Amino acid sequence: MRILGFEWTDENRGKLEAHDLEPDDVEWLFDQGEPAVLDHPRRRGHYLALGFAPDGRFLVVVFSFERETRWVRVVTAYEAEHERWWKIYRKATAG
Repeated sequence: MRILGFEWTDENRGKLEAHDLEPDDVEWLFDQGEPAVLDHPRRRGHYLALGFAPDGRFLVVVFSFERETRWVRVVTAYEAEHERWWKIYRKATAG
């Protein structure tokens, strides 16, 4: 998935802020963090990105992707504290 940009609004910035994250954390994850990207299990047209922020926090990012523009619109992101996220990440990156 080649990404050309991110769509940030007051709404999605606020959701990040509520989880002590910044847009830069999420953009870094996509640009340099090599996330595991999976289809969202319950929301058609949405995806999950699992990976690390620059400070080492393990994140879950819920997003949509506009194929024509290649822009990501983040729905929310938060630190993945439940063990199930680690299991999903390990399975997705096991090679």
